Amino acid sequence: MSIGVEVERGYAAQAPALIAQYDAVPSDAIYAGVKDLFPAAPVRVLDVGSGSGRDTEWFAALGHDVTAVDPVAAFVTETMRRAPAATISRDRLPELRTVRGRYDLILVNAVWQHVAPGDRPAALARLTGLLAAGGRMVLSLRHGRGHPERPVVGIDTEATLAQADALGLTLLRRKEKQSLQQGNRAADVTWTWLVFERGAAA
Repeated sequence: MSIGVEVERGYAAQAPALIAQYDAVPSDAIYAGVKDLFPAAPVRVLDVGSGSGRDTEWFAALGHDVTAVDPVAAFVTETMRRAPAATISRDRLPELRTVRGRYDLILVNAVWQHVAPGDRPAALARLTGLLAAGGRMVLSLRHGRGHPERPVVGIDTEATLAQADALGLTLLRRKEKQSLQQGNRAADVTWTWLVFERGAAA
C-alpha cells in the first residue's frame, strides 16, 4: 500500500483490533461476487495489502502458491503465523520492490484508497507487469469516509477503468456492493469491485 507514515502508524496502533475485525467476515463472503472468476486449479497468487492474512491463509488452504505483501509489520507477522507456506514480505505499492515473477491471480483488496492519486497509474502499471498472460486482477475501490487515523483518498472509478484499458487490461466484471463490515455500513461505505484480465499481447 502506498500509505503515508501517519496512516501506517494508524494501522499499526490498532493492529490487534483490526485483525479481529477483518476476520469477522470470511474470505468466502468477501469475494462472493467475483470468486467464480478465480482459477480452479492451483496457481500463483499475489495478495497485495494482506492485512490479517485472512485471504492469504484461505488461498493457501485451497492449494495455491501465495505471495503476500503488506507495509505494516504486525500484519506481516500475523500473516506469517497463519500461512507459513506462503512467501511474505513487508512491501507496498507502487514499487513492490520485493515481488518478482508473474502471477495468475492478483488481489488488491481494500488498498486503492490509500494509494495517492498521483501514484495510481504507476501502481496499476506495476501490477499489470506482474500479471501473467491470461491472468486476472481483482481490484476493490472504496467509496466513503475513512477512519480519522487511517484517512483515505477518493477514487474515480472511470479514471481507474481508463488507466486499466490503456494498459491492455480487459474488464471482466464490475460489481457495486455495500460494505460487509458493520462499522463501514454505518458510515455508508460502498465498494466497486473490478476484475481484469491480461491478454497475451498486453
